[in-house]
Amino acid sequence: MAESSSIKNPHFDVSAAVIRQLGAELISDEVTAVMELIKNSYDADADWVRINITTKNTNNTNHYYSNVQGSIVIEDNGFGMDETDIESGWLVVSVSKKRLDKKNGKTTPAGRTPLGDKGVGRLSVQRLGNKFEMVTGKKRKEYFNRIAFDWSHFSDDIPLSKVKIHTSRIQKPYNKEGTTLVISDLLDPQKWQGSSWDAFRGHLSQLIFPYKDKRVFEIYLSKDGEPVDLDELNENLRNLAVSEHLFQFDGKKLTINSKVSFDKLSGNTKDEEFIQTSIMEDSGKDFFNFLTDGISNKKLFIPDAKYVGKRGHLFEVKRTFDLNTIGQLVYIDDRENAIDDANEDVDRYFAQPGSFSGEIRDYYFKETESVSNAFDTLGEFKKLVQNQAGIRIFRDGFGLRPYGLDGNDWLRLGDQQTSGSSYYGLRPGNVIGFISIGAKSNEKLKEKTDREGFVASPYSANFFKLTDKIREEINGTLEQTRRSFNDYKARQVSEKEGFSGLKDSFQQLQATSVSATMLESKTKSLEKEIQEAGKILNHEYVRIQPLKILDRKLFEGSKNFLDHINELLKKATKLLGQIELLLQEAKRLDGHVKYLEPLIKDLESQLTDFSQLAGLGLTAEALSHELSNIVDRITQQTNKAVNDYNKDSKRADQIFLLHVENVKSSIKSFRKQLSHLAPSLKYVRENKGLHSISSFVEEIVEFYEEKFDGKIDVKFKLHGSDFQMEANKGRLTQIIDNILLNSEYWLKERMKIEKGFKASVQIEAREPFLLIRDNGYGIDPLIEDRVFQPFVTSKPKNIGRGLGLYIVQQLLETLGCSIILSPKRNENNRRYIFQIDLSKILRS
Repeated sequence: MAESSSIKNPHFDVSAAVIRQLGAELISDEVTAVMELIKNSYDADADWVRINITTKNTNNTNHYYSNVQGSIVIEDNGFGMDETDIESGWLVVSVSKKRLDKKNGKTTPAGRTPLGDKGVGRLSVQRLGNKFEMVTGKKRKEYFNRIAFDWSHFSDDIPLSKVKIHTSRIQKPYNKEGTTLVISDLLDPQKWQGSSWDAFRGHLSQLIFPYKDKRVFEIYLSKDGEPVDLDELNENLRNLAVSEHLFQFDGKKLTINSKVSFDKLSGNTKDEEFIQTSIMEDSGKDFFNFLTDGISNKKLFIPDAKYVGKRGHLFEVKRTFDLNTIGQLVYIDDRENAIDDANEDVDRYFAQPGSFSGEIRDYYFKETESVSNAFDTLGEFKKLVQNQAGIRIFRDGFGLRPYGLDGNDWLRLGDQQTSGSSYYGLRPGNVIGFISIGAKSNEKLKEKTDREGFVASPYSANFFKLTDKIREEINGTLEQTRRSFNDYKARQVSEKEGFSGLKDSFQQLQATSVSATMLESKTKSLEKEIQEAGKILNHEYVRIQPLKILDRKLFEGSKNFLDHINELLKKATKLLGQIELLLQEAKRLDGHVKYLEPLIKDLESQLTDFSQLAGLGLTAEALSHELSNIVDRITQQTNKAVNDYNKDSKRADQIFLLHVENVKSSIKSFRKQLSHLAPSLKYVRENKGLHSISSFVEEIVEFYEEKFDGKIDVKFKLHGSDFQMEANKGRLTQIIDNILLNSEYWLKERMKIEKGFKASVQIEAREPFLLIRDNGYGIDPLIEDRVFQPFVTSKPKNIGRGLGLYIVQQLLETLGCSIILSPKRNENNRRYIFQIDLSKILRS
C-alpha cells in the first residue's frame, strides 16, 4: 500500500545560473545584444530609439544604480508596459505574446508584424553590463513602472525564483509613454573605445536599413554625450554606382531591372580614352546598336535592352522570370504552406518563401568628376563604400546576421573571381546591396535561435535559389556588356587602321618582325665597320697624315680614308631610312595591338571555362578506357566463376544463377553506355563514315530509352525516304546529346511540379532537316534570341555553364551545317523545336 509523500507543493525550479548560460548561448556579441533591444522598441510601435553609451563613471541619481562604471541607456517612445505585461510576460522567460500574435496573423496597433517571437531577447542585456534597470509605462497611466536587478545574483547557489528584483513607481505625465533601459556597470568598458568602438559602430550601421528616406523607424546613437553619425547611403552615393540592379519577387514572378552606366565600360586608362573619343561622340548610340545587334554581335548581343543615354547611364534591361524557368526550386505536397492561391490542377506546390525586393549597386574606386562633386576626396568615397560593402538582408528594416556582414559573401559573388574565370561581373568588395523581407510576408523564413541565419527548410532553399538567379542574371548582363565593348573596340580600331581580322594583324606583326630582324643584322654589320674605322682614326699615322693613302694591311679595298667614310655614311643613311620606315610600320602596329588586346583579354577570360571542359573530356577518355578494361575483367571472372561452380556443384543454386544473370545484364548495359561515349573520344572522333539518318537516330533512341528508364518517352519519326550523311559519328552524337540532355533536365523539373506529367522527346527526320522537340515548358522567351550564345542558360550555374547549345552550333559549323530555334510556339507560347540543317553532309 502506497504511503502519502511528505513533499509539500512539488514543482520544478531551476538554478538562476541557467538564465545566464541561456543568454550566453543565444546572443553572440554586443551588436546582436543591442539589436535585440532595438527590435523590442520597433515591436512596441516606437517611431525612434535613442542609444547613449557612457564610458566614464556615472553617478546619475535618477537611476536605481548610481556610481557605476559606464552605462548604456536605450530609450524609445513605444507603447510601453504596465504591471500585468511585466509580471505575466516580460518576467516569464520564453513566454512571448508576439509569437502567438504572429501565428494568428495579428499586428501591433501601428500595423507592424512583431520581429521578436522567442521570448528570450530580453536576456541580451546580460551581454552588456551587470546591472539592469527598466522604466516603462503606457498612455493614460499616472506612473511609470520601474524594475531593477543585478545579473551577478543569477548564480548556481540560488533558485531562479529567489533572485531579488526591485520594483517601484515613478510619476509621469498622463499622455507620455515609452520604455527606457539602463544597463550599467559595463562588462567590458574597452569594447566602447578605439578600434572596438569603430567596429561596433560600423556593424550597427550595417544592421540598419541604409536608406533614410525609406525607414519607418529612426535610430540615434551617441557616446559620452556626443552624437554619432551612422553611415547611410545618401542620394549622392547611390548615383555614383556604375551599374544598378533593382529586383522584386512577387511570389510568382521574379523581375530584374538593370541599368548600366558608361563608366562600367572602363577597365583602364586606354578604355577611358576610347570611351571619350569614340563612345561618347554620339552618346553611346552606335555602341548600343552594336550591343543589341544579333547579326554583327550574335554571340553576345542583348536583344531586350533599351537605350537611356542620360544621367551617365547607357542602357537598361528589364527581365521577368516565371517559376518554371528557374531550375532546382523545391516543391512540396503541403498546399496550406505553399502559395495561397495555388492552382487546383497541380499536385505539388512551390515552397513559398514570400515576396521580397531589393537592389544591388556596383562601384568603381577611381577619380571622376562625379566623385569629386559629391565627396571631398576619393578616399572618403572609397571608405564609405567599403564600410557598407556587401549584400545584406533586412527584415522590416533590421539587418539579419551574418548576411553581408564582416565580409560574409553569402551570395557567392567571389566564386567566379577566385576560380580564375572571366570577371566583369559583381565583386564582393565593390557592391552595396540589400534584400528587404518582412515578418509577415516572409514568415516561413525562420531565423535560428542564435540569430545567425535562416533555419534550413524548403522555404529558405527556394529563397536562396531565387537570389542565385538574381546574381547569375546580373553577372550575365555585365559580362555580355563588357565583352561586347571589347569586340566593338576591336572593330572600331580595325576600321580606323584599315585592316581586317586576326589574320591581317598576325601577318602584319610577322612581316614587321622579319623586317626588324633583317635591320638588326644590317645594323650590327654597320656597327662593326664603324668600329674598324674608329681603330683607323686612332692610328698614329692617320692622325698625322689623314689624307694619304693608307697601308693596304690597315684598310684593304679602300682608295683612301675619306672614300671609306663616305661609303659608311651612305650605308648609315640608307639604314636610317629603313629604320624610319620600320618605325612607321611599328607605329601602325599600335593599332593592331589595340585591336588584339581586348580580344586576347576575352580569350584569356574564357580559357578557364573551356580548359575545364577540355580537362573533363580528357578524364572521360581515360576513364572510358579503364572502365572498358574493368568490364572485360568482370566478364571474364564471372564466366570463370560460373564454370567452376557448375563443375563442383551437383545442383544449381537459383539465387546464385539469378545474381550472375543480373551481373551479366549490368555489364551489357554498361557496354552500351561506353559504346555511346566511344565515338566522341579522340582516337575515333576524326574518322568519317556514311550513316543513314534512320539507323543513326534509332541507335540514339535505343540508348536514351535505357538511360531514361521509362521516365521519359523517346520516339523517332521519319518523314519520306531515308537519307545518308557523311560525317564523324562521334561529332553527330555529341550534337544530339547536348540537345537531349537539356530536354532531360527541364522535363524532370516539370515532373517535379506535376506528378502526373508524361514527359516525352520526339526526333523527326525530314530531308535535309533533323528536328528535336520535347513537351516541356519550352525555351524561356528571355533567352530565345540568344540561346546559342556562350554562357547563356536558364539553368543554375552550378548545373550548367550555358555552353551546350553553343558547342552544338560550333560543331555543326565545322561540318558546314547549322541549327536554329524554330519560330513555331507550343501551348505555353514558347519556342521549343530545334531544327538542324544537314544539307552540307548529305550524300546520295
